[in-house]
Amino acid sequence: MARKSIFPKCEHMKLSMYANAVFGIWPFIFEDYPTLKKIYDVYCKITLTYYFLFIVSGWIKFFQLFQEVPIPATEIMGNISITFIYSVTIWRARAIRGPRMMNIIKNVIDWEKKIMESEDQPLIDIFNNYAWQNRIISQVFIITVIIVTNLFFVHPLGLDPRPRYDPVTNETVYIKPLPLSSWFPFDDQKHYLRAYMFHILDAYVGASFVNNTDLFSFGIITFPLGQTVILNYILSHFEDYVVKIQEQLGVERDEASFITLRECILKHKDIISYIKAFNKEMNIVILLDFLQSSLQLAAIALQLIFFEVNLFNFVFSIMFVICMLTRLLGYYWYANEIIIETSNIPLAIWSSKWYEEPKKTQDMMMIMMLKCSRPLTLNIGPFNTMSINTLIGIIKATYSYMMVVYKGQQSK
Repeated sequence: MARKSIFPKCEHMKLSMYANAVFGIWPFIFEDYPTLKKIYDVYCKITLTYYFLFIVSGWIKFFQLFQEVPIPATEIMGNISITFIYSVTIWRARAIRGPRMMNIIKNVIDWEKKIMESEDQPLIDIFNNYAWQNRIISQVFIITVIIVTNLFFVHPLGLDPRPRYDPVTNETVYIKPLPLSSWFPFDDQKHYLRAYMFHILDAYVGASFVNNTDLFSFGIITFPLGQTVILNYILSHFEDYVVKIQEQLGVERDEASFITLRECILKHKDIISYIKAFNKEMNIVILLDFLQSSLQLAAIALQLIFFEVNLFNFVFSIMFVICMLTRLLGYYWYANEIIIETSNIPLAIWSSKWYEEPKKTQDMMMIMMLKCSRPLTLNIGPFNTMSINTLIGIIKATYSYMMVVYKGQQSK
């Protein structure tokens, strides 16, 4: 009798799978336990609803801040640095549980199973290498998120109350800072401790959603990269795999050559389908993240300028920037690697002993080289592609935003 399992076996997505399950985001859980599955789905709706309500409160506060006299630039920067990325994250969380993304996850699980069952050690080593890289970038990001989240809890202790004009009493009141920037249905100054405790909970939930959905995205992006490297390895060692197919199927050398290349072509088509499905599901989410990233980084860095300069505020801002740059590097570095490795497919074919293959196989190889001349890319909406150059563009835009705001403040 087969043992029932809570999670599917998937080494590549293991860390992401466990992390996302905590907040009900991971879709494949309790498949053998229908009752627990229903409870889990309800739990998912509760966590997403709570997260959504906090995001709404953040946007309400964002617009309220512009009604204050004087306009609190520092708190607006703090609001932007959180509310914008939280808004993108809830879109990402919903996409993860969508049917197209669930199909992508199934492909990851199935392809991993096939590789492990192949007992082909070089391919298993390549797979394990990219699974390891995924774990490393995920663990580094988790550490930075934990540090920044805990700094958020104590950050207000290093800030002075800010003045705010009250038009009702015609007086200036001093507002004690809170960890986050959000609206409350009660007076957060009269009930300061209650508001502070809510913000600790909100920061934990919000940071967890950002962390967990980014871990998922890291895994989903690094997986096709590993599969492309595997394909390149097979193509560059084509004659070795022809011999294996010949021995396994007991066919003639020419037929084994044709079958081997056909499987490589099918593998490439699977990778193309994977990338297309990812782009259809996530390109708008990635576009929104791209648009908010430079604003967020600028807002974080500007807080360092506008805050009272001390060691605590300096450490807080620097760690926040490092955390956000880590997530962007995880996205754009590996997306850039996909471009490079898919561009290397023709080179992998050329490096094999293609000239020793039968004419039919050679012709198919030439066609495959032509088909692979254009690299696969992860799209940022309909406008751009994810690459290192795009990341550099985000950093340049960050600097531009900072200079505009800083010069505007200096001119007042």
